[in-house]
Amino acid sequence: MTLDRLDSARLRLLFELSRSFAAHTDLEELVSLVITRCREIFDVKGGVAVLLLDPDKDELYFPYASAADPVHAERIKSLRIPADTGIAGSVVRTGRSELVPDAQQDPRYFHGVDRAIGFKTGAVLAAPLTTRAGTIGLIYVTEIHGGPVFSHDDLVFLESLAGSVALAIENAQMYGRLRASEEELRSQIGALRKDLERRDRFPEIIGTSSAMRELIRLMESAAETPIAVLVEGETGTGKELVARGVHRASPRGGKPFLPVNCGAVAESVLESELFGHERGAFTGAERAARGVFEATAGGTILLDEVEEMPAAMQVKLLRVLQEGEVIPVGATSGRKVDVRIISASNRRLEHEVAAGRFRADLYYRLAGFPIHVPPLRERREDIPLLTDHLLHLAATAHEKRIGGIAPEARELLQRFEWPGNVRQLKNELDRAVALARDGDVIGADDLSSIVRRGAARAGAAGKGEGAGAEPAPAADATSGSDAGGSLRAARARFEARYIAEVLEREGGNVSRTAEVLGISRVMLHKKLKSLGLR
Repeated sequence: MTLDRLDSARLRLLFELSRSFAAHTDLEELVSLVITRCREIFDVKGGVAVLLLDPDKDELYFPYASAADPVHAERIKSLRIPADTGIAGSVVRTGRSELVPDAQQDPRYFHGVDRAIGFKTGAVLAAPLTTRAGTIGLIYVTEIHGGPVFSHDDLVFLESLAGSVALAIENAQMYGRLRASEEELRSQIGALRKDLERRDRFPEIIGTSSAMRELIRLMESAAETPIAVLVEGETGTGKELVARGVHRASPRGGKPFLPVNCGAVAESVLESELFGHERGAFTGAERAARGVFEATAGGTILLDEVEEMPAAMQVKLLRVLQEGEVIPVGATSGRKVDVRIISASNRRLEHEVAAGRFRADLYYRLAGFPIHVPPLRERREDIPLLTDHLLHLAATAHEKRIGGIAPEARELLQRFEWPGNVRQLKNELDRAVALARDGDVIGADDLSSIVRRGAARAGAAGKGEGAGAEPAPAADATSGSDAGGSLRAARARFEARYIAEVLEREGGNVSRTAEVLGISRVMLHKKLKSLGLR
């Protein structure tokens, strides 16, 4: 069977069809066109199908169904035929075309298709779709039982047509794979761009742990809304960095950002600091002054250590939030202000509300969008990344070349509990770099005794006080027993011991101790008093 047996009319038709098929790159559209044109050419009352081979499952399937009844079409599309079954399977296995005058009399015939489409098949024409990669499927033309029988010329034409169809399908499949690869690459590039945008928006947020990814997600959401944000976390976790990041990524990012430490400003001047004052409002007020709320018009105010705000100021702040205006000290009327408020606290404000130290109505105004900043001990996998980043900053500040950090020193940093969190880690590395010589590698001996002893205690606890662990120092009058008691009591004992050690190291200087601990002098004095250290 060769092209020599085709008449000139069918040769022209074959050429036109080949050009038409080659122009289609969508597989479903191509198969639909092939089926439509073959039905017209062979004028069959039965059907035309293109079956493709799924090599992974060794099954034949219908990529497109043209049945008039949608139910039949769905049945056909869901039908899968084992590749070694029926006349179709024989054509795929042998790679040879077949003309079967009566499928019902052929022992190979697979009756599942008849059941799916609802009629009885008579004559069958089948031609393999062969490409350079092998047989990828077949074209299957059927006539209803009792209808006309196909001729050998029909088979020659279908066989010739199958070559063009196979090439067109191969091109369409290749195009589909390329398009899928392009979409996957675009998706990957989009994800990478989004990750880079996150890093660009919050470059000061260092860490790849799940806790930090969740923090960045919350920051992004908070930046997109004008709602009041409450940032909670332990001392030294970077609450101000989070607040600055939210502000910078928000529509107010080009406006001022002003932090006010409510625990560091004396109660007598806090109102004037926030709301401003009129000339003569109090002794020394020689001229009127705007407060932070007016100075930050259009921007963001960070109320840090908001839990330390006196009760009288809480009432006045609540009015500002409710009315959107401030009344300067000594003024008789209010002034409208447009600012966003972000609050920060190293204590759980809801606990302060429950204890009666903070107004519930103010809490609900401030905590519209709470963000928890995880302590360093809950994201230890970020410590190596933070260490390298902070070590580079310290070396740059001290104008020293530091050759890195030794493995044993890294292990100590990883084990230590870091009650002062990132700020304490920064201070520790600043100290190590200050003590190091140009070109040194930071070793375990360059770390403070606080970190070495704390890491040893943590290591001993992790090993169950196993062999080789350094014994924990005996409890003193300040710390009490380390065994038993509530978690709160244990934290208080550790806090007292740690503050006492830092205070001793800083020669009793409260200002420097407060700076190392990352808290205000006012807060440190309160802790010293409550812990019985002063």
